[in-house]
Amino acid sequence: MTSISHPRFVSANATCRHPFYKVIKHTFFCILLLGLSSNSFAQWPDSNIVDIAAIRYQKNIGKQSLFTSQPKHQIPDADIYTLPFKQNPGNFLPHTLPGRLIEQDCFLQFVLKNSHDTAITVCYIPGSFCRTVTLFKADLNNIAGTLTRMPDSLTTDERYAGVKQITLQPHEVATYFCKFNFVRTNVNSLIPRIIRYDYLDQWAMIQRDRDSMLDVFTYTVSGVLLFMIFYSLAVYIQSRNKEFLYYAGYTFLTCSLLFLKSYLNISATAFNYFYEEYLDFMIMTGSVVLYQIFMRKFINSKEQYPLLDKLLRFFNLLLVGASIVFSLVYFLTDKYIMLNIMENIIKQFFFLTGAFFIVYSVKKKNPLLNYLAAGNAALVVLAVISYIIIITGWKIVENNIGSIFNRALFYYEIGLVLELGFFLSGLAYKNRRDIIERVKERERLKLENERKEFDKQMAVMAAKQEERNRISADMHDELGSGVTAIRLMSEIMKSRLKGDVVPELEKISNSANELLGKMNTIIWTMKSSNDTLESLIAYIRAHAIEYFDSTPIECQVQLPVLIPQAEVSGEKRRNIFLSIKEALNNAMKHSQASQIQIIISTSDKWLMIKICDNGVGIDADKLRRFGNGLSNMRRRMESIDGSFKIDSGKNCVLTFEAPI
Repeated sequence: MTSISHPRFVSANATCRHPFYKVIKHTFFCILLLGLSSNSFAQWPDSNIVDIAAIRYQKNIGKQSLFTSQPKHQIPDADIYTLPFKQNPGNFLPHTLPGRLIEQDCFLQFVLKNSHDTAITVCYIPGSFCRTVTLFKADLNNIAGTLTRMPDSLTTDERYAGVKQITLQPHEVATYFCKFNFVRTNVNSLIPRIIRYDYLDQWAMIQRDRDSMLDVFTYTVSGVLLFMIFYSLAVYIQSRNKEFLYYAGYTFLTCSLLFLKSYLNISATAFNYFYEEYLDFMIMTGSVVLYQIFMRKFINSKEQYPLLDKLLRFFNLLLVGASIVFSLVYFLTDKYIMLNIMENIIKQFFFLTGAFFIVYSVKKKNPLLNYLAAGNAALVVLAVISYIIIITGWKIVENNIGSIFNRALFYYEIGLVLELGFFLSGLAYKNRRDIIERVKERERLKLENERKEFDKQMAVMAAKQEERNRISADMHDELGSGVTAIRLMSEIMKSRLKGDVVPELEKISNSANELLGKMNTIIWTMKSSNDTLESLIAYIRAHAIEYFDSTPIECQVQLPVLIPQAEVSGEKRRNIFLSIKEALNNAMKHSQASQIQIIISTSDKWLMIKICDNGVGIDADKLRRFGNGLSNMRRRMESIDGSFKIDSGKNCVLTFEAPI
């Protein structure tokens, strides 16, 4: 037995230290306490004695119990009956239990009797989330001399953890003391209850099924979150986007939080106690940290929104530090009030960060941020409603206390569902935007490659044109001068012969003239500055007029009013000119015409040249005889995707068409 500290007796101890005095003092106090306790117990009113034989199913005995609390581990078992028990003012429901009681050892005293002729066994439970429950039994008229601790092996009920068995013999009356302490959480309750032994299973089932609708909804939400875990992992495997690993971690922790909350429910197991005290808050904090990291990666806040990125990074570090401090306080002390204050402060930081993100996103007017902000707004608002229900016990449906709409967890889960829906909408928007950007990037790269290829081709063409110009210049300077010298020398030789005709010399002169003409044509074809439609038409006109200048054939060339600015390659110019040259040569030799008309017309895509004469035309025999020339013209025009037609009526008309 421990002595009661009082200032007056403390001073007496300081002045009187004789051992005999101490013995007298302790004896006096023991007699005084025994007398006080005996008088108080002897006066226990009959109305507060619970007759277990009259209990049909279960009975709340809060009003028939006395209650007190003391600092932990300070009261020996033998001194429990000396504590200042007082009438319990009522039942402490979840979220209403004072924090100071959670930090102390709690004691209940109640009196049971069995008015039946046979022994009766009942079950006793002091409340929910109570640990280290110990029962003491004593005779009501001699508590000090009969107080004994009831062994756990006889009082523990294996069917439901936290429940104690009490057996009373026929017509037995006994007083009981219950020593226990609460789990460090705000969901525990103090509702002393006697339950009939054969009714315990049904009572436990009723407690379990009390939130059956909430359990169904919680499992449904957990299933949706589980699906999001698989989805996030699949996205990561396909795209290697690390942010989806963080989102998978966030959904896993949130799914675990909800599932364990519903699955464990009010079970009085050591793991559930640890979960309610510590693990659930750590899971929630970890999920928030992972979600913040995911959001930073998802919106690329480091580059796009540096202010938001700094805030979220700071908040993550703050949460990690707060979690470490929370863990140290939890594992190294028995404090609850401090833990509760820290938890509430951190939850307020959750709210402030969410509010800042919402305001920031609305100001930025970015669709992706707006989707995320809408989800955060829904979660924050419903989480606040959930928190208000926990703190104030607000009942939205007054006539149905057990309604799902009165459960705080329900609104938090609704917020999670809405947040998930807005996130998926934002993800769809981001995917669509990424697809568009990828398509644009692909098109940009394609255009870039085409531009590079075009530049390469242009460089090749420029090199070819430069080479053509060089060759044409060399031909003009070297070969042209040589051929011209041969022609001049042949003419000089003819003049020196003074009338003597030398056929070979005449052939040399004619061959030199023909060779010079052909070489000029080649030079004209190869020179890149002549790669225009206007140059082609002018060259054809000049050649035709010069070709028939010293002949009896009158040549007329009709040009188009407007010549388009079109580029015609050297190969195409060469084939067109040689075809026209062949046609003029045939007209000179075989048509017997006195007039030749060359009509040149153009359009945006085609060049058409008609050569008409008033000669004898072309008959079948001549067509076979000169078939090689005509076939060469046709072959040349077809090689440049053009066409060649002959209208061999009375007057011959040759039509050449070529694309430009």
